[in-house]
Amino acid sequence: MKKLTMAPPVVVADKALIASVIFTVPPQGTASIGQSDSVSLEILQREITSRLDKPVLISVFPHRVGRRSCVAVHLTDAGGKKLDILITVTGNTLWPGEAEFESSLRWNICVPDATDMLWVLKEIDRVTDGEVLNRPCLFVRQRFQAV
Repeated sequence: MKKLTMAPPVVVADKALIASVIFTVPPQGTASIGQSDSVSLEILQREITSRLDKPVLISVFPHRVGRRSCVAVHLTDAGGKKLDILITVTGNTLWPGEAEFESSLRWNICVPDATDMLWVLKEIDRVTDGEVLNRPCLFVRQRFQAV
C-alpha cells in the first residue's frame, strides 16, 4: 500500500506566518501552521474522531464547483457511520463552526490554495489512520491545554 508521507507541521506563533495561508511550506523544509489555525484543525480532528471509530476508509473525489477547485472527502467507519467534508480553494480560510459540526450534512472548509488543501487532507488522513496527534510546538501551549 502506498502512503502520502508528510511530517506533521510545527505549530508557530500566528505572526510568524504569511497571513494569507494556513501552512507555510518552505522548499525541502518543515511545514508550519499558526496557533489559531492549529486550534481549528485540532477541533476538526476531534470532531472526526468523536463521530467515527477506527479503522476509517477515506474516499477523495477531486472536482470543481464553478471555477473553484474542490476535494470532496467521504469518511466511513467499519460500523457504517459516515462523514462528508468539502475542501474548497477560495483564496481565504474558513473552518467549520460549532453549529456546522452539530447540524450540517457536510462540513465545508475553505482554504487559500492547493498546497493548503493537500495539507488539510493529509491532517484528516493522519487522524483517521491512527497516527498520534503530537505536533512539535515552537510556542508555549498553556493557553491551548483546555481546548
